[in-house]
Amino acid sequence: MIAINFVIKTLASEIFRILPLKKRIVFSNFHGKLPGDNPYYIWQWAEKRKIKSIWLVNNVKEAKQKYGAYHFTKFVKFRGISCILALVTSSIWVDNVRKPWAPRKRNRQIYFQTWHGEPLKKIEHDAVKGLDKQYIKWAKEDSRVLDYVISGSDLSENVFLMSFWLDNPRQKILKIGEPRWDIFKNVDSVNFDSINQFLDIKDYHKVILYMPTFRDLENDNNVIQLDFNKLIAAFGSDYKLVLRLHPNISNNLIYDKNKIVDASHYGNPQDLIARSEAVITDYSSSMFDAMIANKKVILLAKDLNQYLSHNREMYINYSELPFPKFYSESGLLEFIMNHYQDNSYFNYQLFKKKYGFVESFQAGEILTKVILANVKKKENRNEFN
Repeated sequence: MIAINFVIKTLASEIFRILPLKKRIVFSNFHGKLPGDNPYYIWQWAEKRKIKSIWLVNNVKEAKQKYGAYHFTKFVKFRGISCILALVTSSIWVDNVRKPWAPRKRNRQIYFQTWHGEPLKKIEHDAVKGLDKQYIKWAKEDSRVLDYVISGSDLSENVFLMSFWLDNPRQKILKIGEPRWDIFKNVDSVNFDSINQFLDIKDYHKVILYMPTFRDLENDNNVIQLDFNKLIAAFGSDYKLVLRLHPNISNNLIYDKNKIVDASHYGNPQDLIARSEAVITDYSSSMFDAMIANKKVILLAKDLNQYLSHNREMYINYSELPFPKFYSESGLLEFIMNHYQDNSYFNYQLFKKKYGFVESFQAGEILTKVILANVKKKENRNEFN
């Protein structure tokens, strides 16, 4: 049945190529998740400029309910026939992961690969020993057809240059910052009413966001369980601990729901970072997001050696990361109670300078201008119907 569906979609994609290109953008986020991550923030700019868009989502009904007020956007089923039609006939593609299967890109289409965070852990060619052969095939084809890949630092630029299987890589990398960082430009002026309502907290509550990495081996995820009640007690009564975990993990954790909030099903984690005073993580690239947002970042790596042996090597030695690091809960608690209020522990300027992090907070706007320029060029050539 799978083979038959593949043949049908392949044939449909070829037939659809007789149709003209339309002036619109097709967005996708992590293989059909609801709008989020870097594509979400580009979409916000596109919507403001009345550029027509299509989102490829797994749950069309939920997407329409949540984003029904977006007048220039349609939602279609990810990997359905409508998805194939959208990809074949839209002039711009925007995605943040490799496309596991997509119709042949047409010569006049432009594909923006935004990726999904600054790489701490090794990726793509640098992690090839741990990658599935089919994924490598998809990744190489994806890199062959993409026109631009978005970088937020010298770190990611160098990684993309070396590991992304790109032809003419320097011509394809746009080092402009990550669109998902744009929200951090004026955090103090952001209206957090909707987030506070979702989290069921008050304006005066200070938020500590716990955002650990999902482990590849199920048993390894046991390390994520902490004494959350003791942790939030160390911060004080004005604080709320917000958990942002993989949904499969959050269902099994034990904590006092009156003091601790599970936001594992909340949309964009960048909104939660913006609302937070501090972020506690381990190996997640969210540490760089929080750093760019000028939040206090604390690392708790109880299983560092085990993680490195079971998962992936890193581009930066863990000890070099500019955040307070702890390898036990007791060490973390001692720091919170005695040193957390000392801001000298949270100075990231030298690190940001060394790795060339871009803090323009205009990536979404810049990309929209690039898209508009390409659209205008195509209009002048009469490439649209």
